[in-house]
Amino acid sequence: MALFVDGPVSTAGDLARLDAGLLDAAESHAINVTSKLELAHDALASDVQLWLDRLGTFRLEQVVTTDAIRHWERMQALALVYRDAWFADLAERYRVRWDEYSRQSRDAYERFLARGMALVSAPLRKAMPPTMSSFAGPQPGGSFYAAVAWVNAAGQEGAASEISSLAIPDGRILLVKAGEAPRNGTGYNVYVGTSLEALTQRNDVPLPAGASFTYIPGNPTSSRQPGTGQNPDFIRPLRRVIPRG
Repeated sequence: MALFVDGPVSTAGDLARLDAGLLDAAESHAINVTSKLELAHDALASDVQLWLDRLGTFRLEQVVTTDAIRHWERMQALALVYRDAWFADLAERYRVRWDEYSRQSRDAYERFLARGMALVSAPLRKAMPPTMSSFAGPQPGGSFYAAVAWVNAAGQEGAASEISSLAIPDGRILLVKAGEAPRNGTGYNVYVGTSLEALTQRNDVPLPAGASFTYIPGNPTSSRQPGTGQNPDFIRPLRRVIPRG
């Protein structure tokens, strides 16, 4: 699972699959759906941070984006889109959807509270897209795609990076290199393929920060594909306290 600080876990396409009229409404009123997802994520961050302040012993960097948070984020983003659509032309159909998604966002928040805060002890931020280059060598060229993911001392892997791509001519060998290591990163895994859907892990052991990976087509490889990040180490209950008096 991705960390909360890695940013929104949904896309405009995810929202469109939940609401068939979303993209038409957004286009009609020049609403940037991706921006609304970012605003929704920021709004969730404020609420999550309030609970972390109450708990007192954890940081936002440790929070895992669970299914409950994902649903909450989506409902909040949909509410923001239809809020802006309603303000644009005051059409009642937009107000109805704004109200409904606002209600569903509140319900999703309550489910998040009921399930508790999912946390990791040694969080790994999502990796930045890798640098791809090549050097002279007796290999066939082509279009290549690569992603990387950092690993911590416990062997846990963070969320894989966005995919980089590079077309190289015949007679060149591909090099892949991760960017700056996160605070808990002790090494990184490399995923390479000749299509976006066919990336698999190519290294046997994590590469140290600063090292490059040389991709040799045809070498033995695992079938393991890029992951979405760390699973929670534990769940912290969230309980409302009603003051006496």
